[in-house]
Parts: sequence; structure tokens; C-alpha cells
Amino acid sequence: MPPSLKPTDINVYLASVPATHRAVLKKLRTQIKKLYPKATEHIGYGRPLFKLDGHPLAGFQAAKNHSSIFVWSGTAFKTLGKLLDGYDIGMGTIRFAPDKPLPERIIKAVLAARAKEIKARWGSKVSKKTLR
Repeated sequence: MPPSLKPTDINVYLASVPATHRAVLKKLRTQIKKLYPKATEHIGYGRPLFKLDGHPLAGFQAAKNHSSIFVWSGTAFKTLGKLLDGYDIGMGTIRFAPDKPLPERIIKAVLAARAKEIKARWGSKVSKKTLR
């Protein structure tokens, strides 16, 4: 999608990405919604994101050669130890090839780490049930 045409919702964003990325990002969206049904969908910085109790939980994006999930945190991954060994990791971002999606256990661990950060920083608005 050209920078001048920012998506207005996640469906518009997904329709704008190449089919090779679309399938894996749709699956990632479904997984996030399943794991955190109270998280709300938004578009931020021109890409899909989910907020938990008003705070960024996770987002995703398609790039030319990879897809990514990001959590707006430089520290969330530190608690995951060797679980992320072998993955292409940046500051709060995991990049992966669209034909090699992240295993659900990785997605679940990453989201749980971020949800715990949200609870620790902004208080008990995030329920224990939400943290699973």
C-alpha cells in the first residue's frame, strides 16, 4: 500500500499486502484474537495492532522479504530465554519468512510476556484471566 494511502482497519491492511504474506498474517490475527479475546483491534503507525486495556499488546506487518510481530517493548523477550533462539529478533520484533510462520507456542509466550508487562506497568486492569 502506498504511504499516502493508510489503511483504515485491519481488513483493509490485509487486503493490501501480497497474498504470500496475507495468509500468515490472517492466521496470526486469529491467534491473537483467540488468545486475548478482550484485546481490541486498531491501526497504528499504518499497521495492525491489538490493545489490551488501552495499551499496545502486539501488532504485525508485512515487509518485502518477511513478516513480523512486534510488542512495543524492548524487554518483553528477555524473559523468554532460549525459546527465541534461532529467530530473527530486533527490539521488540520477531521477523519470519511468510512460508515459515511462528509456532503457536512462540506467539503465546510472546503475548503473555507483553501482557504481564502491561499489568506490571499500568496496574491490575489486566485481569489474571486475560493473562492465561
